[in-house]
Amino acid sequence: MMSPRYLSKGLALAILLAAATLAGCVTSQDPLFNAAAAPAKAGRYEVQYLVDGKWTKFSTGSLKLGNRTYSWAEDREASSLLNAGPRELRFQLVAMGGTDFMIAVASADLRASMWTGNYIYGIARRANGAFLYDFPSCLDLLVSQGLSDFRIQNVGAHECHYSSKASLTDALTRYAKHTAMWKRLVPSSR
Repeated sequence: MMSPRYLSKGLALAILLAAATLAGCVTSQDPLFNAAAAPAKAGRYEVQYLVDGKWTKFSTGSLKLGNRTYSWAEDREASSLLNAGPRELRFQLVAMGGTDFMIAVASADLRASMWTGNYIYGIARRANGAFLYDFPSCLDLLVSQGLSDFRIQNVGAHECHYSSKASLTDALTRYAKHTAMWKRLVPSSR
């Protein structure tokens, strides 16, 4: 029989492994959107992170818009949005109602795509002339749902796979309601 001390360490290790397994992205095999929105104007923007209660500039870059698809190119080599590197990152924004938008990125457009899903999703919210945004992990999304979401098609390979826009939209909306987003894109002052 195991001692309670070793049993609690084993339980802690099991929880840690489960968390590591579920820490991946929110994805889908097929595009779950059909009408991209264009709520942000093309131009120069800053990526800012909320650090110690204050918005702090991380980098600057250019946002372009063509055929309702955005292209983001940072001025520095290390990219902050999705580790896209020095080349442009393409994405679409899909209206979810009110001030919320789903961010949809084709995983093939990422520099080092390690996901099995063809599309990766995040959430953006328009607030005071800026866009707050986040790309929740599968675990983050599940925690915001109370650790269960029957609408997830499959949880595996470090990803939460969705197969319907309605269920993904609902999950991202619930996540955004319970989470303070600490990254934002704001028009550059220069």
